[in-house]
Amino acid sequence: MEYLVTYYVKNTDSGREIFNIIPFASSVVSASEDEIQEIVASQLKKNPFFRCCSIMNPQSGNEKVFEMNYILDNPHFKEDALQKVFNVKGKVEYKEIDDSGKNVKEATANGHPCKGIKVKLDDEKRVIRIGASFYDLKGVLICEATEEDRKKFYCGRFITFPLVDDDWRVIDDKDITDGIERLTIGKKGDTVLLDAICKAADYNAREHVCGYDELLVDLERKGITLSNRKAVDSTEELSDTVVIAISKILGPHHFRLDSIQESYYIPTRFFHVGTDDELYQDAREDKDQTEHKYDKIVEQIADDVNSLSWFFHKPNLKVLVITYIHDEKETYRYKSGPVPKEWYYTVQTLEADINRKLDELYKEHPDDYYKDKRPVS
Repeated sequence: MEYLVTYYVKNTDSGREIFNIIPFASSVVSASEDEIQEIVASQLKKNPFFRCCSIMNPQSGNEKVFEMNYILDNPHFKEDALQKVFNVKGKVEYKEIDDSGKNVKEATANGHPCKGIKVKLDDEKRVIRIGASFYDLKGVLICEATEEDRKKFYCGRFITFPLVDDDWRVIDDKDITDGIERLTIGKKGDTVLLDAICKAADYNAREHVCGYDELLVDLERKGITLSNRKAVDSTEELSDTVVIAISKILGPHHFRLDSIQESYYIPTRFFHVGTDDELYQDAREDKDQTEHKYDKIVEQIADDVNSLSWFFHKPNLKVLVITYIHDEKETYRYKSGPVPKEWYYTVQTLEADINRKLDELYKEHPDDYYKDKRPVS
């Protein structure tokens, strides 16, 4: 089988930021499915400046045309790796007219060695996400970027910092690289669907910041209502069956877990079969690789579903596990179905194990699904 493998790096040109990533290197590789995943995994680990990688297959009936199969994020990606590899001192200056700073008055920012600052207040009462936390947006601080800012945030001449909450805290987290609009969850009084917090939930699943229930309550405290309906303007609620799809990646031991559309959102996780045949979430490169009890996928998914059950007053949420596998009739397509019998036993029993854990939690606290959800005003 031939694959077109393309590696991408982060686009550091803020003047052309319509593309978040740009291709770096591409080649056609002849290998089996397992071999190509091992090759890609090795390259991503060796080159932390690669942001992600796309795997494409020849189009059926036309071997000269490739179509997208899937994209893999690089779990070893480091923000400053590109600069270190190519010894980039700072951002390349393009000869373009820039009048964006004409109205920025000269001043001194507290704790920031910039030449000038401008504070722009936000009167829309927006709530934004940083990491796994939600904040009231008070305004933004616009100032001329330092060399350190340009390296950290891949910005141009000026940088915009959010000012949040009643203490007007200045946020300089790397999440601001994507801009305020992409961080905005909604405005106070809005009702949003559960998947509106998917990035916060995914971050929380990776970093173990707090329980899923705390994440849900945190947004509600900010004045935004989370809806478990299929659409904001619909009266139909999501099914009590939480559907989770798993797919095999990087050989037989590693898997990816996602929730499907029109189901309660469960954060994306990557997991592996441990030496004891249990399923554990993959540890980050800078974390202890020891397999801990709280890293078990069964425990984590059961906790997530139990949190949703409590928050939305749903006492009977259960899990259905499906898989994405190659379609035998369409070589380059995937189809959903039950867990194949040749997969690891603990993967085959994942659904039953999660539901058994949920039964234990429901029996231990039978009335929790309707108690104490609303925060104390």
